[in-house]
Amino acid sequence: MMNEEVNKMADLLLQSLYDYHFANNGGSYTLPKVMLNADVNSKLAIEHLIEKEYATDSGEGSDNLVLAITAQGMDYIKNK
Repeated sequence: MMNEEVNKMADLLLQSLYDYHFANNGGSYTLPKVMLNADVNSKLAIEHLIEKEYATDSGEGSDNLVLAITAQGMDYIKNK
């Protein structure tokens, strides 16, 4: 079970991805993986969003996470 801090961070990150998606014509958000390793809660929150299929990471094999919100993630935000 996720702790409350990670859960809040996951919701905040998902809302940010939602806003970024519409502000950037469906663009993905790029984040250096090194930054992720510096904050355990951020890492857990992003992993949670990917596991729930609310977000995807298309940066496999690179030094970056390339995060995008999914249709499922958009529905979650709209229905919150």
